[in-house]
Amino acid sequence: MNNYQAPTRFIGKNSKYLDICPSTNSIAFEEALNGEIPEGFAWIAGHQTAGRGQRGNTWQAEPHQNLTLSILLRPSHALLEKQFFLSKAAANGILDGLEAWSRATQGENFNFEIKWPNDIYLDGVKLGGILIENNFQAGKWSFSIVGIGLNINQLNFEGIRGTSLRSYLELKDPISLPEVYNYISQGIENTYTLFKEGQFEKIDEHYHERLFRRLEWASYEAGNERFEGKILGVNEQGLLEIEKEFTVESYDLKEISFIFPS
Repeated sequence: MNNYQAPTRFIGKNSKYLDICPSTNSIAFEEALNGEIPEGFAWIAGHQTAGRGQRGNTWQAEPHQNLTLSILLRPSHALLEKQFFLSKAAANGILDGLEAWSRATQGENFNFEIKWPNDIYLDGVKLGGILIENNFQAGKWSFSIVGIGLNINQLNFEGIRGTSLRSYLELKDPISLPEVYNYISQGIENTYTLFKEGQFEKIDEHYHERLFRRLEWASYEAGNERFEGKILGVNEQGLLEIEKEFTVESYDLKEISFIFPS
């Protein structure tokens, strides 16, 4: 039985539940190409055997403990130049959903953040990630698949700098995955609507308010150089802007690494 049907207008309202699959993004991409699937349709997996992350990394999650899904979006081609704002809007929507869930179920807010380019953090530790893959047909932006992985109930993170909602909150009982899904879907629907309406300043402001390490001096590595820098923000091209001792430089995701205390 598929318990994933969000109380929304279209994001996550219709879905397909897969008990096990290699990657929801791969299945979503294939089915979006081959059928007339409505915008907002979601693919949810109980267990991904080959989940993917940024830079070609794998996304590892214990079976049936976390929320792993992909959502189909069909942005207007006119918005192509603002493509990275879709990533910002998706991240904002996920955080909005997590914050709404925490207020409703725990009675308080927690420190959810966005670590550039597409990680979701909780109190400085990775909670999940986003992977957006785009399709172009006849030179036009046809659709986007927004892949989302969120650690919800997993308790073992041996060898990985990660956490889950249940682990962080030290909850005795498992958290309802469909319940979190509903909040996430509502959050993304609201922020994606802002994107479609061209409200880029509002998206940008909201994104930067919760950007991990923004305006804090911290350690980074670029090439063979390790340095102290302060994140100023993320520009329209999705580049990370960092203030260094005498200059401000912009970095692509493959050009810089965050250094964490051991």
